[in-house]
Amino acid sequence: MKDTLMVYYSLNGNTAFVAEELMKHIDMDVERLKVRNEPKASGFGKFLAGGAAALRGTDPGLWPVNADPREYYEIVIAFPVWAGTYPPAVGAFLKQKPFRGKNVYLIGCSASGNAEGAFSKLTDALSGNTVVGTLSLRNPAKHREEAAEEIRVFASRRH
Repeated sequence: MKDTLMVYYSLNGNTAFVAEELMKHIDMDVERLKVRNEPKASGFGKFLAGGAAALRGTDPGLWPVNADPREYYEIVIAFPVWAGTYPPAVGAFLKQKPFRGKNVYLIGCSASGNAEGAFSKLTDALSGNTVVGTLSLRNPAKHREEAAEEIRVFASRRH
C-alpha cells in the first residue's frame, strides 16, 4: 500500500500553487482533476456560473482519474471553495473513485480564507473516512509567502 495521494482541482491557479508547495514537504503521488466543462464566463460571471454548478452538483465531465485512492493510506483533497462548498470536480472524483477507511486531509482555497462550510459538506460526502486535518487558505497564489508557511506547518503536523 502506498502512503499519500493528493487529488486537487484548480481553476485560477490557487490550488495548483498549494499542490506545488505541499510537494516540497510531503513525498506523495499527485493527481490534478481535469474537467471537460469548465465555467465559460470570465470575471464575476465565472464565479456565478461556477457557484451555481457547485450548488447544483452539476456533472463537470471529469476526465478519467488514473490514481486509485484505495491503494493509499491517506488522501489529501485540495480545492477552491465555490459558493461555500467544494467544486463539482471533487464531487465527480468521489463518484468516479469511491473509497472508505482512509485518513483524509482537506485544503480549501477561497477569497475569504474561510472554508469551514465547504469542509463540513465534504466531510459529509466522505462518509466512511476520517477527516484528520484541514487547512483554509486565503488566495494562496496572491499571498505566496504567508500561504507557503501555512502549508509547511500543515505538512509538519500530519500523522
